[in-house]
Amino acid sequence: DYPEWEKGVNKMYHGVRGAEDNPRVHLHMEKGDTVFFHPLIIHGSGTNISPNFRKAISCHYASSDCHYIDVSGTSQENIAKEVENIAARRGVDMDFMQLWQFRSRDVRGNQAML
Repeated sequence: DYPEWEKGVNKMYHGVRGAEDNPRVHLHMEKGDTVFFHPLIIHGSGTNISPNFRKAISCHYASSDCHYIDVSGTSQENIAKEVENIAARRGVDMDFMQLWQFRSRDVRGNQAML
């Protein structure tokens, strides 16, 4: 369910169908530039067509008392399957919940039960 944009979109770029007619703002960045987006702002980039690797860091903050919610049978299930498939192609055999547990990091406070 990806948008049908010229040259495609990056994987994991979900939930923007129907927003194709909204105006776009192109942000030209130089090597070493940093940009931050609010998570509710639709943002992303097209497929990297350069021979260079594109680096990105994504940080998400959550209370230490949050918990994992099973996405089976929900609109998020296709995202979970895609994440599992990407991990499997990289030699990691884990389900979606295990991947979130593995990728979670305690920054400060009590360790979460994700």
